[in-house]
Amino acid sequence: MSSKGLAAYFVRLFAERAIGLLLFLIGSGWVLGSRGASWFIVYFAAIGSVFWLYRAAPDTMAARLAITETKDATPVWDKVLLATFWLLAYFVVYWVAGVTCNPALSLDVVAVAGLALYLLSSALTAWALYENRYAEAVSRLQAERGQIVCRTGPYAYVRHPMYSAIILWCVSVVMVFPSAWVAAVAGAVALVIVIRTALEDSMLTRSLDGYSEYKDKVRWRLVPFVW
Repeated sequence: MSSKGLAAYFVRLFAERAIGLLLFLIGSGWVLGSRGASWFIVYFAAIGSVFWLYRAAPDTMAARLAITETKDATPVWDKVLLATFWLLAYFVVYWVAGVTCNPALSLDVVAVAGLALYLLSSALTAWALYENRYAEAVSRLQAERGQIVCRTGPYAYVRHPMYSAIILWCVSVVMVFPSAWVAAVAGAVALVIVIRTALEDSMLTRSLDGYSEYKDKVRWRLVPFVW
């Protein structure tokens, strides 16, 4: 990835988070509160992992930027699921949190634990990206890149650790913004991820050499001892 590409990627991530913050403020009547302030500080700070990955996994980051070049090879189901996830997790959840969560709520132990869980999910995502150079933003087979099964790092424990990280995010956002409506949106995000995991797992089983053997060794898709 070139420095220009890194800058474009950073701007995109920052803009997504800025819009999420704006939607939260609109929903809350321009009141941020201690929970909102803490969440968005951590949320923006997590972008910093991009700079580490730029040095540590440049091939992976370059592939994630090339989403416009791979759109024709992306299954329709993934385009629909990815768009739904993007809208819900980056925008809808923050507007809903602003509207339904009391901004006067203090930053208690549960909220702090939620922030820690979010940081854990961000670290898991960065670890997975570091280990798997084929971790593109879309679900597709990458024959032109000589794709092989990644078995190292978090992939030694679950087959889709980046999606596991999103499930952790779903729990963390409800812990920080305790609202039935936030929980509903987070639940919808989790459902999208479970469906995407199942479809991607099926695609890889059919078409990626060595994946069936990998499944025999790593049984769990998202959550160890659960699924």
